Order: sequence, then C-alpha cells, then structure tokens
Amino acid sequence: MFSFSHSYTAAALLAAVCLSAPAGAEPLAYITNQGSDSVSLIDTLSNHVVGTLALPPGSRPAGVAVSQDGALAVVTNPESKTLAFIDGRRRAVAQILPLGNGPVGVAMQPDGARIYATDWYGNAVFVCDGAARKVLGRIPVGRSPSGIAVSADGGKVYVANRDDNNVSLISPANLAVTHTLAVGQHPFGITLSKDGKRLYVANVQSNDVTVIDTTAMRVLKTVKVGERPYAIALAQGDQRVLVTNQYDNSVSVIDADSLAVIGSVAVGEYPEGIATHPDDRHVYVAAWMDGAVSVIDADTLAVVKTIKTGEGSRAFGRFIPAP
Repeated sequence: MFSFSHSYTAAALLAAVCLSAPAGAEPLAYITNQGSDSVSLIDTLSNHVVGTLALPPGSRPAGVAVSQDGALAVVTNPESKTLAFIDGRRRAVAQILPLGNGPVGVAMQPDGARIYATDWYGNAVFVCDGAARKVLGRIPVGRSPSGIAVSADGGKVYVANRDDNNVSLISPANLAVTHTLAVGQHPFGITLSKDGKRLYVANVQSNDVTVIDTTAMRVLKTVKVGERPYAIALAQGDQRVLVTNQYDNSVSVIDADSLAVIGSVAVGEYPEGIATHPDDRHVYVAAWMDGAVSVIDADTLAVVKTIKTGEGSRAFGRFIPAP
C-alpha cells in the first residue's frame, strides 16, 4: 500500500503534466488509468488525447467526476487513500486530499460545490467541499460502497452497497441514510435519469440491471444483460441505457420505454467506465485491458472511434461534463 507524502507539492504536480493541445478545447473526457497512475485527457471535439496528468506512484486512480462547466474534476485513488482535485481550466492537479480507507466511486453536484466519495473499505460516504477542498462529513452506509449518483438539484444522493446487495438513499441536508432498497447481486455502477425519476443499477454478479422508481423507491424491473455488468450511461434523451459488460467485451443497449435489451455493441477488452458526451449521442467506453476508449454512436450503435489512453483505463463515473 502506497503511503502518500504531503511533501508532494503543487509545483511537482504541475511539472508532471504533459499537454499537447491549445487551452480551451472542450469538453474534455478524464480517463483514469490505474496501471500507469495517470489521467488521460481526451478532447472530445477531435477525439484525441491532448494531455496526461501524472499522479503519485501507487495511487491506482479509479473513480472520476467532472463539474458541469468542466472547471473541476476529481479522481479517487484507492491505494493511496486520496482524492485528487484537477483544475479543468489549467489542466493541472491542484491538490491531493487524504480521504478514508479506500475511496472508489465519486460524484458531485453539477456546480461542483459538494463532492461525494464512497469509501470501499470504510463502509461510508465522505462529503467534501469542492471550493475549499476539504472534508465536511462522513456518512455510514452499507458494505463495500461503490457507485454513487447525485440528483441534478443536489437534494438526493444514491449509493450502491456491493456486499449488501442494496442501494442507500442519502439526504445531503441531514447527512444521513433515509432509505435502503434491495437490488441484484453485487451492485456496482449506478446512473440517474436527468429528471431524477429513475435510477439504473448494474449488478455485477447477477448479470442484470435493476431499474428503480426513485419517487416511490421501488423496483420497476430487472433486466438481464451481458456477463459482469459494471457501469451505465444514458443517451438519446435518456431513451437508451448503455451498460458495460466486463466479461463479454460489450455494451448492452436497453430501451428505456420497454425496458428490453435492443442491441449489443462490441467494444474493447474488459470495458468498465462509460459516459455520454453533452451532444447526447456519442458514448465513451473505457476498456481496462486495451488501455483505450471506444466511442459509440448511440443512434447507429456503431463504434466510430477508438482512442489509445493509458494502462488499465477504468474511468469509473461521469468522466465527461454533463449537458
């Protein structure tokens, strides 16, 4: 386990940045590379990597979240037990904050004011101030919390508790769990619809997706997908639900109205993180074994581009700014 040194200064972090594109190319996709302790920056206008941010050795970056305006990105580092703050305008690591026993999933309010990170080994969610870059509180949840999602108004936070096979609903106002709902086996990635009325949960062990009505906090349907579903993104006005399947090297596509699988897209080996471009049509998928990102056209269900990134690309979370 890597022991992070607080002497790793901002100057040293800035010196570790390699950029190759003019400032202002937007929006950027932030791809965490666990094997190379780095974050690849993809300019989604050109679909080229335009920079690489180096993190301290042994960080093993996993989760990522980006503010709506792209000014702030945060990355969880489970092995160094830290949260990295990235200045999206300067394309530089601004600060590294010690956080819990092993942060994995991370999400934030659209404005970046509050950040929520799951502590896998600590069975808790940490609440951080995005501007002050400090911890505000800690909320106990279920065992091995992983995926996390925040409603557009910041009023609700949902957490997948992998080893308890359930999802917790957190009240940010009270910093407390208000509801727990059973889902499939080993829930991991979760995604909210734009209107906040539906929550989609990828269940790794039962090979399915639980669809939740968040108003009533009840399960609407369970949809079988590929083997080892990991993360979920929505596209085409939330009408298409795209799910990465680690063991099938594919993305399952679910129609949101019928809640039936309508297609499957072959992508790179061991796909994990998935996020939708603000154009609501192009979906980016990180493949762990390939160290690459596939770009899917959600209309035609075809891969239109493959982008080489770093070793062990994971990108767990919303790694592109939401529209």
